[in-house]
Amino acid sequence: MKNLMRGHIYHLKKDKLFFGCLAFSLIFLASSLRLTFALASELIPVTGIETLMSTFLSGDIVLYAFMLLTANIITETYRSGVMKNIISHGIAKKQYYFSIVLTVSAAYLLTMLVNGMIAGVLAFSKYGMGTISYPAYYALSVIARALFALVYISFAATTTIYTRNTIAGFISALIIPNIPQILEMALRVFKIQIDLDFIKTSTHMPSTYAASNDLWSFLPCFIVLCGYFILSVFFGLKILKQQDIK
Repeated sequence: MKNLMRGHIYHLKKDKLFFGCLAFSLIFLASSLRLTFALASELIPVTGIETLMSTFLSGDIVLYAFMLLTANIITETYRSGVMKNIISHGIAKKQYYFSIVLTVSAAYLLTMLVNGMIAGVLAFSKYGMGTISYPAYYALSVIARALFALVYISFAATTTIYTRNTIAGFISALIIPNIPQILEMALRVFKIQIDLDFIKTSTHMPSTYAASNDLWSFLPCFIVLCGYFILSVFFGLKILKQQDIK
């Protein structure tokens, strides 16, 4: 799988859409910093550590761009016949699946980390570095964010493997994890109130504003995210295994 991941990294370096994702992330960073610094003041400063973590833990819109990148890579793999070559060389389909999910997820997380560092340095220059009041909370937050990225990137991979179409795979990947929200809105039309927060991926996600020594809040977060990830991987591998790739 390491060789597959090296191959994905090599192709990312030549992928215009990947550089488009990087450019989009910088635009998102610039707009976020402009708003953050506009709301900040000497009485309510935004420290370097806080800005670094808040930037890293946000960026769902940037994640959507990387989901589109994932869908496009997989579609091109089918269209160009690369998938057939991979299978003909005896490489397990599950290795391809995990290699693309891990590579794109790592690229996204690294992008957000760099953006967080840039934001942190800028905030540090104005308001100081600040302190890490809840190190355990921040450490678990990073793990939760990484798992969140894996969930959405894996859904993009699974739906695109099924549809073999970039747009269809991308849109489906956006819809599936948000089915609880969609179901709530649909039922409200019929004046039926139902609370599905316990299975929403966004409900339990950590933020710098909620930082505390209470780490039990991460338990439902990890349970929900792991559940979605297992579900996505299960169907992704099942669909890929049953496909007759020609």
